Amino acid sequence: MNDDKKSPTYNHTEIHHKIEASPKAPGIKAAFRFNHASSPWVRGISSGLSSSLPILIGILFGHLQYGLIASIGGFTYLYTKDEPYAQRAVKLFLALLGVTLCFTLGSLFADVEWMKTILFGVIGAVSVYIFGALKIPGPSAMFFVLSFAVSTSIPAPNLQAVFLHAGLVFLGGALSWCISMSGWLINPRGPETAAVAKAYRQLASFVGSLGTESFHAEQHKTVVELRAAETAMKQAKINRKKSSFSHRLFLLNQKAEGLFIFVMAAANDFNPAVSKKAQAVIETFASEMATLKKHKKIRDVREEIEELSIKEELRTLLLDVNDVLQMKELKETEYIQFSQGSVKARLKAAFHKRSYVLKNALRYGIIMIIAAAVAYTTDIPRSYWIPLTCAGVMLGATVRATVQRGIQRSVGTILGILIGTGILMLEPTGIVIALIVFVLQSTIEIVIVKNYALGTLFITPNALLIAESGHPDKAISYFTSARVIDIVIGSVIGVVGTVLVFKRASSLRLPYLLGDVIRKEGQFLEMLSTEQGEERIKQERNKLQGELVNLRALYDNVIGEYSKTAVKLEGLWPAVVATQQLGYMLLASYEGYELSETEKRELQETFAQLAAAAEQKRAPKLSSVPTLKRYPIIQGEITALYESLQVEI
Repeated sequence: MNDDKKSPTYNHTEIHHKIEASPKAPGIKAAFRFNHASSPWVRGISSGLSSSLPILIGILFGHLQYGLIASIGGFTYLYTKDEPYAQRAVKLFLALLGVTLCFTLGSLFADVEWMKTILFGVIGAVSVYIFGALKIPGPSAMFFVLSFAVSTSIPAPNLQAVFLHAGLVFLGGALSWCISMSGWLINPRGPETAAVAKAYRQLASFVGSLGTESFHAEQHKTVVELRAAETAMKQAKINRKKSSFSHRLFLLNQKAEGLFIFVMAAANDFNPAVSKKAQAVIETFASEMATLKKHKKIRDVREEIEELSIKEELRTLLLDVNDVLQMKELKETEYIQFSQGSVKARLKAAFHKRSYVLKNALRYGIIMIIAAAVAYTTDIPRSYWIPLTCAGVMLGATVRATVQRGIQRSVGTILGILIGTGILMLEPTGIVIALIVFVLQSTIEIVIVKNYALGTLFITPNALLIAESGHPDKAISYFTSARVIDIVIGSVIGVVGTVLVFKRASSLRLPYLLGDVIRKEGQFLEMLSTEQGEERIKQERNKLQGELVNLRALYDNVIGEYSKTAVKLEGLWPAVVATQQLGYMLLASYEGYELSETEKRELQETFAQLAAAAEQKRAPKLSSVPTLKRYPIIQGEITALYESLQVEI
């Protein structure tokens, strides 16, 4: 690699001195703040159909109770996200099996309280571990726990009835699987196309942030979206030789990675005017991609690109994207790919004694067992609402988020009970029940993105209607006061358990992860300076990139904790930013470095000292960083990291 390509003009102080302020955790008022997210109408209606159609079918066949049981399988739909249909088919089927298994276990052990107590914890812990290790967005353990909890209150006099009920849940889930997969008939490549378009939209924001305080935040978001797009391509089993449209998507994703690498390497060469013009072009690409169809041509912006006063390499990349959208043939270019690794590898990687995911899963399971034990030592009817409420509260991402969810869950659920009471007092029957469930479930999915408390306002009456409609002689007489007590107890256990057990979990871990990432960056830089196989470099790239994303996520957890340690660790924010910046620069280095043995030794000592300083929360014991005359950009990043660690925490 020639020197010009390795060492673009760069002055690290012009970027690193513009670090945005450390993000702040939202206060209690945020629990009742409305988000500006768009309403997912299609998801809402589809979710409503998944829950109400099984009830309607049961009514038409004269078995309302069977329809209500089958509707529990409809909660499978709630695990639908924006993943490609190939991946969605597998994920939802596994979720369907999980919901059915949990329901079956609840029916089998409905009268064995000690076993129910343990199973609440096991189901919660296993679900949280899998969702955490695989970084699957969604409701995590919630609906597996709900399926198990509700089944413990549905009479199943014999083994035959248990398997009949389980079969009904499976059929209800199978119907929701079909509803979720129906979009494949209209636009089979829709999700992965949307993922690539989203990556370009974020890439545009990143280009527009050059030289501003939001640069590092947008950089992190861009890597996350590039990872998501790459993962979507793999999940969709995109084969560039399979069809012209697949090849088109493959190239668009590849060019996005190339654009990110170039912008990272030449960040200091952009002036605000050029950045905004390039941003506008990339935003045009993103908008056009959002409606990309198999044989659709996209608006040609070649003239706009050629008029830009930008480097020729950037112009070529933008023209390449434009040509792909115009369905012109292009040669493929090898770029870094932001991969997450195989499912087996990610599950295995998260299973070790220092794993945050494993500790979080164990914490979740233990507190669920405590909640279930409290529930089954009281005389409150349907006391499974205690661990069920606890399960929802503890899904907050941080301690503060858990407290907020406790408040939201309590307020929203108590008000929801009043709505549920009113509905049950009307004694709805037949098709009216199916219609009410449809309206409630659809409303939940449409409004919960705005505010969690507002969503729980409709979750409770919906769950009550499904669980209690089969018991009209008892439902109104005793459930109102009992549910309020259950919800308060469950919320308190979830919040108190999280605060006591996990109050400083992220704070204690942050310095060590920061040091570990710095050490890995040194090792990766050294590896790039030696002869290594392409596959080995790719694997180490994936590991380092994953650790950089995890580092930022952990810092966000730290500021979400209630502890003096968390407040002090906000002083590490510049070091976190500098570490990410150095890491992403190294990831963008798709060719090796030529370092002398002296430079290698000096760098080894430097990274060892920087890592130790981060772990021990002190200033590095170095007078300066090594001089890398051939690679001033890397020297500048290391210097910025060294300067950011000149703090005592």
